Amino acid sequence: MQHVFWDWKAHYSDEPVETVFDAMIAEFLLLSGSYVGSEEATIAHHKVSNLNELVEKQRALLAAAPRLQEYFQTIELPIIPVLKQMEKNGIILDVAELRSVSAEIDAALATLTETMKQEVGFEINLNSSVQVGTFLAEKLQVPLKKTKTGKYATNEAEISQHAENVPFIQKLLEYRELSKLRSTYIESLASAVAADGRIHTTYSQVVASTGRLSSSNPNLQNIPASTGFGQKIKSCFKAAPGKILVSFDYSQQELRILAHLSKEDALLTAFQEQKDVHTTTAAQIFHVAYTEVTREQRMIAKTINFGVIYGMSSFGLSTQLHIPVEAAQKFISEFYKTYPKIRSYYDTFLKNGVETGFVETILGRRRFVFEHASQKTIDNALRRVLINYPIQGSAADLMKKVMITIHHEVVTKNPECRLLLQIHDDLVFEVPDDAKFLEKFIPEVRAHMCRVYPLDVPIEVDVKYGTNWGEMKKL
Repeated sequence: MQHVFWDWKAHYSDEPVETVFDAMIAEFLLLSGSYVGSEEATIAHHKVSNLNELVEKQRALLAAAPRLQEYFQTIELPIIPVLKQMEKNGIILDVAELRSVSAEIDAALATLTETMKQEVGFEINLNSSVQVGTFLAEKLQVPLKKTKTGKYATNEAEISQHAENVPFIQKLLEYRELSKLRSTYIESLASAVAADGRIHTTYSQVVASTGRLSSSNPNLQNIPASTGFGQKIKSCFKAAPGKILVSFDYSQQELRILAHLSKEDALLTAFQEQKDVHTTTAAQIFHVAYTEVTREQRMIAKTINFGVIYGMSSFGLSTQLHIPVEAAQKFISEFYKTYPKIRSYYDTFLKNGVETGFVETILGRRRFVFEHASQKTIDNALRRVLINYPIQGSAADLMKKVMITIHHEVVTKNPECRLLLQIHDDLVFEVPDDAKFLEKFIPEVRAHMCRVYPLDVPIEVDVKYGTNWGEMKKL
């Protein structure tokens, strides 16, 4: 018997996956990740009268794209029961501890605000971009660009370029970060705790065009861990008594996928010989021995490595590294001299995309090159999106694939084990704090993740554990 749904996860019951057809997911794939309207709007768009007729039309369209059809049946549908179980599991949030962190943030904000206002010398609204922009440009003589409306630009990308030389900007960026933590995370997290003391986030498959899962109500994939307070917020998420949290995080997965797709010899060798790929890149672009690379040189190389994945321009790199555009362009040029096959891979990938009308991930998820018939050429913005698609999209494919495997081969066979969270390249489980159990569980999950797909380079997984999410020790 065939079970037809518009959003199976929202109306979930335990039908066998092979008997289900989710028209919402199918439409998102057929639209190559573009926005999916309501069920009624989609039915009207396809000029059919009901959901069953829509499904018949979608079946025919998928049949004409065998790889996409297989992706739908083997990845997008089977991941739904996994996500539904994760949402049901939830993760414990210690609200009392969160309120304590909130009080610390409030105190830090009050101190910072007073310091900044004393530095200004007159009353200023630190949340007003107009007042802040005027003070920076006209009082501190910071050469800010102007927006189309004629106001000074005070977005992070603009002002961070001057942070090193302007202490007030350093404080302003800290002020904004703390304000965001309080409004976006503290307030929303505390109100999202269910009666069981857990937060039950909602995962969606129809938001990110690359196929990445997104999290909402609240978003648990975007809690900043780079700041001290961000780490403290994460520490409020805890394992149940007698349990611990175990995190399995793919190591440099997107760079490994780039090496696999581009067949770049130097990158393949670095991963195969288990060298640090950022140090390898730094040695090449700075023309120094691998053993002589400095911490700063490695940091620059790391920014370039990941920047290339996202199609970063010389302007974007200059903003991130706080260096002139010319210097950034020189670094990018050196990168492509070091890894020439990456450039040729991208060129061929884009050429094929223009010819076929779409680009694909490793497992066959598609994205249209041009979204409108009037488009004929690939501009810089579109180029960045297309370059990123097979890398980030393939990483998302493989993570979904291994989640399905782990759900069937590990979780369902161990009722005391729960998969709680997916944060892109990272899976977080709640399991018994039992040495004998962990001795079997950790190698088993790690093996499934490392064997998910035969890349030309070894796949590596970092494992951490702890009683809370913010303070986990590396295994």
